[in-house]
Amino acid sequence: MGDDRGGDPDEIPHDVRAGLEQLLAAAASAAVDGDAATARAALDTAETVATNKLPPGERRDRIRWGCAAAIDALPNGDLAAAYATATADAVSAPDPSL
Repeated sequence: MGDDRGGDPDEIPHDVRAGLEQLLAAAASAAVDGDAATARAALDTAETVATNKLPPGERRDRIRWGCAAAIDALPNGDLAAAYATATADAVSAPDPSL
């Protein structure tokens, strides 16, 4: 609290949060549109960002798992999009256990 990173070690920096949300939204959109290659690329990138930019913990694990689950769901676009959207919810949730 009081420092620029916030007091919560599980808090996501604003730029990382925005990047993950954008990647997951793009993945969901591409999956629904049937563009599995674009969806997979966005999900791969989101998983890498989560791995490299988030501290170890439940939120990082959930985001990484959600990206992997969405990739595994391809080419089922609707299912992959649902996983990507649920993962985006984990990014923006104030409590990572939600």
